[in-house]
Parts: sequence; C-alpha cells; structure tokens
Amino acid sequence: MQTLNQLTDISYPVLITLLHLVGYFFIRSYINKTRKKRIKSIKKRDISDAIETDSPIDDQQEELKDNALEGSEGRFKFILNALPIMLGGLWVIVISIPYLGNIPSVYVSIIAAVISVIAGFSLRPFLENLFSGIMITFFRSIKVGDTVHLDDHYGLIEEIGLVYSVIKKWNWVRVVIPNSQLLQKEILNYTMNDEYVWTHIEFCVSRDIDIRELKSSLVKCVTKSQYVDPVEEPSMWVIDIEKDTVKCWLAAWAKNAGEAWELRSDMRLFVLEYLNEKGVRGHVFNYQKTN
Repeated sequence: MQTLNQLTDISYPVLITLLHLVGYFFIRSYINKTRKKRIKSIKKRDISDAIETDSPIDDQQEELKDNALEGSEGRFKFILNALPIMLGGLWVIVISIPYLGNIPSVYVSIIAAVISVIAGFSLRPFLENLFSGIMITFFRSIKVGDTVHLDDHYGLIEEIGLVYSVIKKWNWVRVVIPNSQLLQKEILNYTMNDEYVWTHIEFCVSRDIDIRELKSSLVKCVTKSQYVDPVEEPSMWVIDIEKDTVKCWLAAWAKNAGEAWELRSDMRLFVLEYLNEKGVRGHVFNYQKTN
C-alpha cells in the first residue's frame, strides 16, 4: 500500500510535467506559424491613406510596413519569451495543489490577498492593455494600415504595440489609444476584409423640386467623378418626406476610404451646383460618419 502511494506521489508530478511540455511545444508551434502568416500578410499588403494626399514622407507605405513588421516581431518575441514563464508558473501552481493541505490556511489566505491586491489595483491597467495587445496579435480585427473611425478619430492605424496603439488621423496628428479600448469600443474598420466603400451623403431639398430630374442629373454627374468606381451605377434614394422638405441619399462605390472621402466632396459639389442652377434655397447637408 505504501509502495502504491509512493508511485502515485511520483506519477502525478511526472504526468503534469509531461503535459506542460507537450502544451509548451504545441503553443510555441502555433505562435510561430501565426507569426509567419502575419509577416507574409504585411509584406503583401497594399496600404492607402485615409485621405488621398501627397505625403511629405518619401515612401510612406514602406515606412508603415516597416513599423508593422517591427511591431509584429516585437509582440511575437515577447509572447514567445513570456510563454515558458507563464507555463512554469502554472506548473508550480498545479504541482503544489496536493500539498496545499499541509500549509496553514492563514498563510494561504495572506498570500492570495497580497496577489489579489497587486494584480487587481497596481497592475490591472497594464495587464488589461497587455492582454488586449496579445489578443489583437492573434485575431486580425485590427491591423497596421487599416483605415478606422474610433470615437471622433478618423485615420490610419500606424502602430500596434503591446499596451498601446497609434492612430494617424487624416490631418497627420497622432492619437495614442490604449489597446483595451481597441477591444472594448466600437470601431468602424474600412479595410478589414477589403478596401471598397459604398459611400453616401445625405441632403434635403424642397418638396416642390422635380425629384426625378434631380436624381437623373446627380447620377450622371457622380458617374463623371474621377473617384467613383464603375462597378455599379451611383444611386439616389428618397429616405423621408417631411413637411417642407424631402430627405435624400446619394451613394456610389469608391475603391478605398481615401477616394470615398474625395467622392463625397464631389457629390456635395454636384448637389450644390445643381441646386444653385435651379435657384433652390434652404437645402441641408448632413455627413454621416458611418460612411
């Protein structure tokens, strides 16, 4: 009986150690495979600006790719270096479970309280952002080069770090965002799967206007814009009819978010020119940030 207990005491730590070793090599292999995919994806990607403009940087796209490669390599290197430490800590905890009964409960309570205070108050913001950075690394919801709209910030994801990321706004002002916000907040990502944008403007006109002539004229004008994508003819819809006005949407395809910005400007100009030509007054524009 004593021999059986001794074998059990030996087999438990051996089994736990083997499981941790298998888990370590499996996770490490998965991380390396994911890392290679990310690096390949970054090198192949074609990055366009949030708004089409001449860049004061000689080769902005290459600089963004270099930042993305450096940031991605840094995050994966940190994860690979931290993996043995995390699994080692987990191994110590699991190995210690059968022997916790030999430790006075008051000491266990004190140790647990100290760890809870340190992790819960002192390290909580850092750990939240660190965990968010790791999540972003493995799940491709946000990438360097993506055109996004977060709160009132519209621009390009320029850098993704372990605890924070940088958005280069359309006017080249940088905004530093904690990674936890990138996971918790609603983000409009214009380039998550592709760069095409079905963009629109909203405007109101008087009810006595010839709406069919308005639609025909505006669709023809938008078709001539250099920023429209001819994949489909532009469209105009009557969205609402109010007491004195008719609310309309004018929409068309653009190849990316930068050209969509320019296309919306062209569409507003076309509407203004048409209404001024017809002598119509009192029209209202309302740009929707969800475009």
